[in-house]
Amino acid sequence: MNAASAASAAPQPVLAQGRVTLRPLADAGPAAWRRIHAHFRDPEIAFLNGTPPSRMPMWLLRRVLRSDARRPDRRTYGIYDEHGDYVGTIELYDLRGHEATLGIIIGERSHWGRGYGPEAIEALLDHAFADLGLERVRLHTFADNPRAQAAFKKVGFEEHRRVPARQGRVDVQMALERAAWAARARAPFARDPRGGTP
Repeated sequence: MNAASAASAAPQPVLAQGRVTLRPLADAGPAAWRRIHAHFRDPEIAFLNGTPPSRMPMWLLRRVLRSDARRPDRRTYGIYDEHGDYVGTIELYDLRGHEATLGIIIGERSHWGRGYGPEAIEALLDHAFADLGLERVRLHTFADNPRAQAAFKKVGFEEHRRVPARQGRVDVQMALERAAWAARARAPFARDPRGGTP
């Protein structure tokens, strides 16, 4: 049994980095669920993530997401800013062996381009490599989403290949190895002392 499998039955810890706190999705309250529902219905956010906007009523979306979050191959968190407001969702999914896939949505436009995404990713990567024993975290984004690519590169992800996707889009596949994360964490000035990246 690998570390990720062994940790699957344990309660998910609260994670923090810089201005953000990651709390298990099961801890989300009514105000957070209203924001989650709005994020999943937003056409622009859905396009950036390559999915159609959700048409589910909030009660059904909550049931589906809570059920998904309980799966042993997932770690799903809400992203809260320094004021305690829910601003997005981040998760590791397809946890198999020593690898997983990362997904993130910063749903509040007021928080776009302000470094909240990289801080949330750093918090989850620390958990992935230090606590879950993962060796590699991968992700997919799209070539027409340069903001996402910049956020991923900021925390150390490297592009591995580009492949054609639906609707004429290009899928950008990126990954980060444990060794590269550890080297980056040891490097002088690799991280801003306030918790983010420079």
